[in-house]
Amino acid sequence: MNIDLATIALILVISSIFQAIFILLLSSKYPGVDHFGVSCSFYALGFLFVMLQGSDAYDLITVVIGNSLLLLALIFQYIGLVRFLDLPENRWFPPLILGFCLLTLIYFQLIFDTISLRIFFVYLSFGFIALLIAYTLFKHQHALVPRQVPMLFLLFLSAGIFSVLRAFYALFSPPITNALTPTIFQVLSFTGAFIVNIFVTFTFIMMVNERVSSDIRSAKEQFEQIFNLSPDASLITTLPDGKIVNFNLGFLNFTGFSQEEVQNKSLLELNLYENPADRERLLREIAIHQSVDEFELNFRNKNKNIRICSVSAKIILMNNVPHVISIINDITDRKNAETALIKSEEKYRFLTEFASDVIWLFNLTQNKFTYMSPSIFQLRGLTPEEAMAENLEVSMTAESLQRVRADLQKNVQTFIANPKAPNTFLIEIQQPRKNGTLIWVEVSTKYRYHSSGDIELVGVSRNIDKRKQAEETVLYLSYHDQLTGLYNRRFYEEELLRLDTPRNLPIALIMADVNGLKLINDAYGHQMGDKVLMEFAEILKNECRHDEIASRVGGDEFVILFSHTDQKSVESIVKRLNTVISNVRIDHTILSVSMGFALKENPLEDLGDVFKRAEDAMYQHKLTISPSIKRATIDLIVNSIYERNHQEVVHSQSVCEYCQAIGRELGFETEAINQLGLAGLRHDIGEIAIDEAILTKSEKLSDAEWAEIKRHPEIGYHILRSVNELAEIAKFVLEHHERWDGRGYPKGLKADEISLQGRIIAIADAYCTMTTERPYCRALTDAEAITEIKKCSGLQFDENLAQLFVEKVLHKEWPPS
Repeated sequence: MNIDLATIALILVISSIFQAIFILLLSSKYPGVDHFGVSCSFYALGFLFVMLQGSDAYDLITVVIGNSLLLLALIFQYIGLVRFLDLPENRWFPPLILGFCLLTLIYFQLIFDTISLRIFFVYLSFGFIALLIAYTLFKHQHALVPRQVPMLFLLFLSAGIFSVLRAFYALFSPPITNALTPTIFQVLSFTGAFIVNIFVTFTFIMMVNERVSSDIRSAKEQFEQIFNLSPDASLITTLPDGKIVNFNLGFLNFTGFSQEEVQNKSLLELNLYENPADRERLLREIAIHQSVDEFELNFRNKNKNIRICSVSAKIILMNNVPHVISIINDITDRKNAETALIKSEEKYRFLTEFASDVIWLFNLTQNKFTYMSPSIFQLRGLTPEEAMAENLEVSMTAESLQRVRADLQKNVQTFIANPKAPNTFLIEIQQPRKNGTLIWVEVSTKYRYHSSGDIELVGVSRNIDKRKQAEETVLYLSYHDQLTGLYNRRFYEEELLRLDTPRNLPIALIMADVNGLKLINDAYGHQMGDKVLMEFAEILKNECRHDEIASRVGGDEFVILFSHTDQKSVESIVKRLNTVISNVRIDHTILSVSMGFALKENPLEDLGDVFKRAEDAMYQHKLTISPSIKRATIDLIVNSIYERNHQEVVHSQSVCEYCQAIGRELGFETEAINQLGLAGLRHDIGEIAIDEAILTKSEKLSDAEWAEIKRHPEIGYHILRSVNELAEIAKFVLEHHERWDGRGYPKGLKADEISLQGRIIAIADAYCTMTTERPYCRALTDAEAITEIKKCSGLQFDENLAQLFVEKVLHKEWPPS
């Protein structure tokens, strides 16, 4: 035959290229289309290699690759069809056939070169794949596009049968030189391939177009259903004049109009816009962006009610005329709810942001803070962001964290067991402030489930630092002496009960009493007495170990209590305390302490008896040293007076001498004269408690200052009577400013109610005062002083004593009346 198969092959190449281009230009959104387009490309390449057959140098490449590409093209057609039609795919058979074909081609080309067997296996492979396609299409005729499936079935069935027949014909027919040999079967093969390929491609294009049309119809139906059944108001209007061309039931329900009232009307004619200018704004936005989303404006329905709406609109073409499709969503209720929510949020935000308490949220599941109110800055000096970045370990002290974790574990179980129970939990913790200090915080918490399912902790933190400090102060004061800081009697008695067990024996008690405290209080005031007590308390704090409990159990009484000791150890402690006490120096006074101790070694012995024995030992010691301490204290007092007023030395000595002289003239015994002299010497000892500024003031004294001056006889009385041997003269000192006429002080005694010694001291004191230069007055001469004494006799002074003093002591003449 004179048919050029190479030309037919070239036509097949060109047609396959055009088919590939056309197929690949189709919508690739459907599965299988790309595979079908690739199959056309493989056909073009395969036939191109077939055209090159006949060259000995390239027989292996052209025969093997060309036939493999043609078989691969058929396989890709199979894959494209089954995937496009959504049919079950045989994944192992086509690769198996392809591999089998490759092996036979190589074998019968290189090892046993025979074209007949090559043609047999190639066409047999083509036939199997074509029959597989036909079988798959026949078995699943309910495909998406059933009208084209029978045609495809016949095409591939015919191609499969022809390929099988051609394969067996090659075994029994005379061998050909190559694939381009123009035998009848080769011509039929190439021609048939061209026809089948064209028809298959055409049919596939028809299926794709039909599917596209079907999808368009489906989309249109879906659009109409959505348009008509949407609860939102939907409508389509012409773009120039806004005429309504279509609307749904939602639009009628929204506007309140009937179908007849809406047809062929515009939104302006229906008076739907509250502000007609809103339409122009809406159209302007649509013209700029071709669509709008959630454009808010107000519509007016048939009943004139204003509704807040959100409009979404888009320009569409209908019959080449621009229209606008709009969806109107009535958001009035949502807007009202948002407004109410905003007001509510503003109210609660005001409460949380301006409350002094800190309000916070903590996600237990995620172990992090999710909210912190601004008042955290006042509480801890942190910003809300800084506080939220903290974890539990950083936000509190280690001790508080331990208690919080224990509470969390217990409270979470309680919450999970009954989430709706109104459980509120309180705990007090310590938290660090930004400046490094610690603050006490009361935390109130409630558990709840977050919308995500996490367990969330809602908390309120309150500053209780001042309250805790007050509680600690109250607790401290309930067991501590406020003045000295030592334990008080209450703590001592409770500790005594705690220690009174056999395992703590021997138990020792040391009783200590500050000597001369009353004398110090009388002389210098209670501030000096408190200073002495605090000085001794400091010694106890410094010298007593942690297991030696020192307590103040009375005004000047202290007890040291300790266990597991012996007599030698107690004696050592007492000795150590006495050594430290002896080295203490306090201005104008002496720290002296009497101590005694006792031990409980017998479990049956009562601790009250032990206390009594220690107290007796202390008093015995006190009797030994207290008088000498008091005398020494009085000497210090007198020296203090002399140090601040050197005139007082001369004055007191003069009064002493004049008193003794008067006593001798009255015939007093030696002891009485000495007592009288001592009283004169100490008559102004009470001035130690009077402010020096008052004593040396040159101007007239105020009433308050004069009242202060008038206290010194009574102060002197209390100082002197604290010493037994001075108790008798204390009365004389008390009365030395009483007057004969009863107008003196401090008791207002008169005449013989005043002791003789008191009257004597009054005369001697007055004379010495008048004849001595003072800041507040000049010194009088002897004559002037005697005249003044005469003048005051019978009023201030005992007249007989006054005359005796002038005539017998001063050896002066008593002024005539």
